Amino acid sequence: MLIKEYSDFSFTQAGVLSTSNWGVYLKLDNDIRQLFPYINSEIEDARYYDSPDYIVFKLDGVHCTLYPVEVMAAPFTDQDQALAFADRLIGYLNDLYARRETVKPDHRKYKPVPVLDLYKLVPGTNCGECGFTTCMAFAAALSQSETAVDNCPYFSKPISENVIYPVFDKDGNLASTVSIETDASNKEPKKSIQKDKVPLKITSTGVQAELTHREVEVLRLVAGGSTNMEISDRLSISPHTVKSHVVHIFNKLGVNDRTQAAVWASKNNIL
Repeated sequence: MLIKEYSDFSFTQAGVLSTSNWGVYLKLDNDIRQLFPYINSEIEDARYYDSPDYIVFKLDGVHCTLYPVEVMAAPFTDQDQALAFADRLIGYLNDLYARRETVKPDHRKYKPVPVLDLYKLVPGTNCGECGFTTCMAFAAALSQSETAVDNCPYFSKPISENVIYPVFDKDGNLASTVSIETDASNKEPKKSIQKDKVPLKITSTGVQAELTHREVEVLRLVAGGSTNMEISDRLSISPHTVKSHVVHIFNKLGVNDRTQAAVWASKNNIL
């Protein structure tokens, strides 16, 4: 058992307008930072921070912030509910400690990028192709990991990338990681990638282009009459990404709608 008891329990109201807006603070009798990577692995949407080390997650609908020996949690309607949850949380942490050999730890730490810094990387045109009404809204969602860079077809290209390698101890457990920066701007495409390209003839716009393997998959489904939502489910990608692929396909083929794209696919045996 890692945690036997807690102390300094305090129950305070964060606001006067809501009867359920109460929070708790308590101090644990043991340092639990060794559990943070396991919580990060096991609980969806957990966020593991450093400087200082702490982790944020939801357990049974309650927002929890754990430091090495301190806990903050909310919201609660009364003190009895808060006390019951404190026991629930400690039970979960002790159980996780007992199961830690069966859980693969996730040592990745969340480092949010400021919204304004991300906004500098988007076009600022508010085109809506990302699924958000404005570029600022997309940048804000990206900062909170609620969307992905790939959902903006005009996002600035990287000039370098960090590749993270694991370092294992003598028992085969992950001890640390090493990050190596690589040059993305001068990276030569691998020959195998060329297999994912389908050369196109001169389109109606007079521009020669090519479709990626994913765009060919989307075009086949479009030609088969599938909606964007159906394509999303079939290919396990977001509807925003499907919409972006469809726009790119139309532009490359020089067509204006799905019917014209289907006709082109039929003529060129992309079915």
